Amino acid sequence: MRSDRIAGLATVVGGAALAIACLSIETSLAQAELTARFFPLLLSIALIVLGGVLTVRSGERALSQSLRELLAPGVLTFAALLIVYFLSFRYVDFRLSTWLFMLVAMVAMGSRRPLELIAVPLGVSLGIYALFRYGFAVLLPVWM
Repeated sequence: MRSDRIAGLATVVGGAALAIACLSIETSLAQAELTARFFPLLLSIALIVLGGVLTVRSGERALSQSLRELLAPGVLTFAALLIVYFLSFRYVDFRLSTWLFMLVAMVAMGSRRPLELIAVPLGVSLGIYALFRYGFAVLLPVWM
Protein backbone atom coordinates (compact mmCIF):
# COMPACT_ATOMS: atom_id res chain seq x y z
CA MET A 1 0.00 0.00 0.00
CA ARG A 2 1.27 3.48 -0.80
CA SER A 3 2.31 5.65 2.11
CA ASP A 4 0.03 8.51 1.04
CA ARG A 5 -3.00 6.23 1.20
CA ILE A 6 -2.07 5.11 4.72
CA ALA A 7 -1.51 8.74 5.78
CA GLY A 8 -4.85 9.72 4.23
CA LEU A 9 -6.72 6.99 6.06
CA ALA A 10 -4.99 7.90 9.33
CA THR A 11 -5.95 11.54 8.79
CA VAL A 12 -9.59 10.62 8.19
CA VAL A 13 -9.65 8.48 11.36
CA GLY A 14 -7.94 11.26 13.36
CA GLY A 15 -10.41 13.83 12.02
CA ALA A 16 -13.35 11.61 12.95
CA ALA A 17 -11.94 11.08 16.46
CA LEU A 18 -11.49 14.84 16.85
CA ALA A 19 -15.08 15.45 15.70
CA ILE A 20 -16.39 12.95 18.25
CA ALA A 21 -14.26 14.53 20.99
CA CYS A 22 -15.55 18.00 20.02
CA LEU A 23 -19.11 16.96 20.62
CA SER A 24 -18.29 16.58 24.32
CA ILE A 25 -17.25 20.24 24.63
CA GLU A 26 -19.92 22.01 26.65
CA THR A 27 -21.54 25.10 25.15
CA SER A 28 -24.19 27.54 26.28
CA LEU A 29 -27.32 28.16 24.25
CA ALA A 30 -27.21 31.79 25.37
CA GLN A 31 -23.75 32.32 23.87
CA ALA A 32 -23.95 34.79 20.98
CA GLU A 33 -20.34 34.33 19.84
CA LEU A 34 -18.76 31.30 18.28
CA THR A 35 -18.85 28.37 20.68
CA ALA A 36 -15.80 26.59 22.04
CA ARG A 37 -16.38 23.66 19.71
CA PHE A 38 -16.59 25.69 16.48
CA PHE A 39 -12.88 25.76 15.54
CA PRO A 40 -12.11 22.16 16.57
CA LEU A 41 -15.10 20.94 14.56
CA LEU A 42 -14.00 23.04 11.59
CA LEU A 43 -10.55 21.50 11.85
CA SER A 44 -11.96 17.98 12.11
CA ILE A 45 -14.06 18.49 8.95
CA ALA A 46 -10.98 19.78 7.11
CA LEU A 47 -8.98 16.75 8.26
CA ILE A 48 -11.66 14.33 7.12
CA VAL A 49 -12.04 15.98 3.70
CA LEU A 50 -8.31 16.41 3.03
CA GLY A 51 -7.52 12.92 4.33
CA GLY A 52 -10.17 11.55 1.99
CA VAL A 53 -8.64 13.39 -0.95
CA LEU A 54 -5.18 12.06 -0.06
CA THR A 55 -6.57 8.52 0.22
CA VAL A 56 -8.21 8.67 -3.19
CA ARG A 57 -5.40 10.53 -4.98
CA SER A 58 -2.34 8.98 -3.39
CA GLY A 59 1.13 9.46 -4.83
CA GLU A 60 3.90 7.03 -5.69
CA ARG A 61 5.97 7.21 -2.49
CA ALA A 62 7.06 4.01 -0.84
CA LEU A 63 6.15 3.52 2.80
CA SER A 64 9.79 3.10 3.84
CA GLN A 65 10.75 6.46 2.32
CA SER A 66 7.91 8.27 4.10
CA LEU A 67 8.71 6.63 7.44
CA ARG A 68 12.38 7.61 7.13
CA GLU A 69 11.35 11.26 6.60
CA LEU A 70 8.78 11.20 9.43
CA LEU A 71 11.34 9.84 11.88
CA ALA A 72 13.93 12.50 11.06
CA PRO A 73 15.24 14.34 14.15
CA GLY A 74 13.76 17.69 13.10
CA VAL A 75 10.28 16.24 12.65
CA LEU A 76 10.42 14.42 15.99
CA THR A 77 11.66 17.58 17.74
CA PHE A 78 8.80 19.59 16.24
CA ALA A 79 6.27 16.92 17.28
CA ALA A 80 7.62 16.95 20.86
CA LEU A 81 7.43 20.77 20.96
CA LEU A 82 3.85 20.64 19.69
CA ILE A 83 2.85 18.15 22.39
CA VAL A 84 4.42 20.30 25.12
CA TYR A 85 2.67 23.38 23.69
CA PHE A 86 -0.71 21.66 23.69
CA LEU A 87 -0.30 20.24 27.20
CA SER A 88 0.75 23.60 28.64
CA PHE A 89 -1.93 25.61 26.83
CA ARG A 90 -4.30 26.11 29.74
CA TYR A 91 -1.54 26.82 32.28
CA VAL A 92 0.71 29.31 30.47
CA ASP A 93 -0.12 32.73 29.03
CA PHE A 94 -1.11 32.18 25.38
CA ARG A 95 1.11 35.00 24.11
CA LEU A 96 4.17 33.71 25.94
CA SER A 97 3.69 30.04 25.10
CA THR A 98 2.99 30.76 21.42
CA TRP A 99 6.01 33.05 21.17
CA LEU A 100 8.26 30.46 22.83
CA PHE A 101 6.87 27.61 20.71
CA MET A 102 7.45 29.55 17.49
CA LEU A 103 10.96 30.60 18.52
CA VAL A 104 12.13 27.13 19.53
CA ALA A 105 10.47 25.48 16.52
CA MET A 106 12.11 27.94 14.13
CA VAL A 107 15.54 27.35 15.69
CA ALA A 108 14.99 23.57 15.61
CA MET A 109 14.15 23.79 11.91
CA GLY A 110 17.30 25.72 11.13
CA SER A 111 16.36 29.37 11.18
CA ARG A 112 19.35 31.48 12.25
CA ARG A 113 18.60 35.06 11.10
CA PRO A 114 18.19 37.25 14.20
CA LEU A 115 15.60 39.61 12.72
CA GLU A 116 13.48 36.68 11.59
CA LEU A 117 13.77 35.02 15.02
CA ILE A 118 12.60 38.24 16.67
CA ALA A 119 9.85 39.35 14.28
CA VAL A 120 8.09 36.12 13.27
CA PRO A 121 7.40 34.60 16.73
CA LEU A 122 6.36 37.99 18.10
CA GLY A 123 4.12 38.76 15.12
CA VAL A 124 2.51 35.32 15.10
CA SER A 125 1.79 35.24 18.83
CA LEU A 126 0.35 38.76 18.97
CA GLY A 127 -1.49 38.38 15.65
CA ILE A 128 -3.20 35.14 16.62
CA TYR A 129 -4.03 36.51 20.05
CA ALA A 130 -5.59 39.66 18.56
CA LEU A 131 -7.54 37.65 15.97
CA PHE A 132 -9.08 35.29 18.50
CA ARG A 133 -9.54 37.80 21.31
CA TYR A 134 -10.94 40.72 19.34
CA GLY A 135 -12.00 39.20 16.02
CA PHE A 136 -13.71 36.05 17.30
CA ALA A 137 -14.24 37.14 20.94
CA VAL A 138 -12.62 33.93 22.20
CA LEU A 139 -10.96 34.16 25.61
CA LEU A 140 -7.46 32.73 25.65
CA PRO A 141 -5.42 31.90 28.76
CA VAL A 142 -3.51 35.00 29.87
CA TRP A 143 -1.81 35.99 33.11
CA MET A 144 -2.65 39.68 32.93
